[in-house]
Amino acid sequence: MGDPEFCESKCPICTRARQGNRLARFFQKMEMLLTFGGCPHGRARQRKYGVRPNEVLPAEKAERRCER
Repeated sequence: MGDPEFCESKCPICTRARQGNRLARFFQKMEMLLTFGGCPHGRARQRKYGVRPNEVLPAEKAERRCER
């Protein structure tokens, strides 16, 4: 249903929150609380990469993502 690549690179809230933007982190926390884990794109990202929407990809998974 959700697109993990959207959450990873295009989502205006998640990408800014992972970069450290305080306002985006606040909105992301509220979203994760209200939806029990994040939007459909964030949940798809968690299924694909094994990290929550508010966590940065580990280096090994980021390398594999670039190879595809």
